[in-house]
This record gives sequence, structure tokens and C-alpha cells, in this order.
Amino acid sequence: MCLPMITAGVVGALVATEPCAQTDLQRAQNLATCLAGRYPNLCRRQWLAGDEVKMVESAERRENLKTCLTGRYPNLCDRSKLGADALQQVVAAEKRENLKTCLTGRYKNLCKKQLLTQDELKQVLTVERAENLKICLAGLYPTLCDRSSLSSEQLSKAQAAESRVAQARRELSARAPATLLRRSASCETGHWVDSVSDDGEIVKLEDGSVWQVDAVDAIDAMLWLPTTEITVCGDKLINTDDNETVEATRIR
Repeated sequence: MCLPMITAGVVGALVATEPCAQTDLQRAQNLATCLAGRYPNLCRRQWLAGDEVKMVESAERRENLKTCLTGRYPNLCDRSKLGADALQQVVAAEKRENLKTCLTGRYKNLCKKQLLTQDELKQVLTVERAENLKICLAGLYPTLCDRSSLSSEQLSKAQAAESRVAQARRELSARAPATLLRRSASCETGHWVDSVSDDGEIVKLEDGSVWQVDAVDAIDAMLWLPTTEITVCGDKLINTDDNETVEATRIR
């Protein structure tokens, strides 16, 4: 094992000199990591030679631009590394992705309405009202129904739907309380999302169970709504609304 040399300082104290040189293999592995451009925090720049530093900086700018141009991860985009033309493209990409999110009508909190044009805003508000009406008329989630946007006729229909659902649940609970969840091939249907953390890594279901989502799948889970129907299959949560599957571990 290679250890740093210990020498006597000018005041008699023992002082560690520069660490011993890295092996060629370590430097090669570090250079490969750096040149990927995707993991700046894992790149040991002090091990790089002058020409290698320039190559790594170029790789990091390239990978950053790729991330930025998706428009999906503004928080991961380092705008300081973008040129004027690239910045314009990134802004346009972020607006496109934001519009796509907004036009689902399902993610009001994720929709940045300040990025929308007036025509786009009208479209989004129309879609949000339609999506809210669907939720209200389903009668499954009264707390998620924005009654202020309903007409008198729509409100009456929503209240009737809520009454029907409540009655059906009471009858089902009285008739077969132990079979509320249908079991098939080790999977449980009949679940739905109660809440999701902002970063998507923690999902709580209606039965009180809490699940930690794998980091690579958190970007999908963070968009799930409390209205999302879920099937639990072992260590997988399946969003049956969008046919998305995430790996997760039950922690409670």
C-alpha cells in the first residue's frame, strides 16, 4: 500500500508531503470517467494533464447541453456553460416540455403558467377544467375535486357520483372486508396513491404503506397524482393509468 511521506517541518512538527503518485490504471480510469462528461463530481481534475483538462471541459459542456436540450430537467441544466444560441434552444425546449406537462391537465403544480403564451394558457385552462370534471364525476376522490370550476349541473352530478361511490364502498366493506384487494399472481390491485414526495423518491399508498422508489425511476413517480391507480407486484409499483412501472422497496 502506498502511503504519503512524513517529513519534519520547520518548527519540528511532522508534516505530510504530497500523496504518492497514482497508478497508470487509476489515472486511466479517472480519465474515462471525466471524459464521459456526465459525472463532474466524480472527476478528479488534479489527476489530469493540461490537454486532458480541455478535453474533459469539452465533454462536460457537450453532456450538459444534451441534458439541457431535453427541456425536462431545468434544475440539472448548468446555463453558465451554454452559449447564446444554445441558451435560446434550451429555453425553447423547456417551454415545449412545460407545455406538454400543462396540456395533460393533471399536474397543475408542475405547470409553469408563466412560460405559456396567452393562447397556450387558454388551452391549458380548458384541459385542466376538463380533467377536473373527470375527477369530480368519478366520485372517487372528493378532496381532489375543484368544485369552484363546476356548473350547477356538473356539481349535482359530482355529488351524486360521490354518494354512489361511498355507498358502494360501504356495501363492499360489509360484504367482504377481507377481499377489498384482489390478489392475482402475487400482485395486488385496488391501490391508489395517497401522496408523493417532491422528488418522487417516496410514495405513500392509501393503505398507509410507504415505498422508497429507486433513484432512476423517481422522475416518473414524481409526476404521479393522488388519483393514480396502482398495482403492487412485489418490489414494483405499476401505474395502471399511464402503464408506468417503478422499482420500489416498502419501508413501512
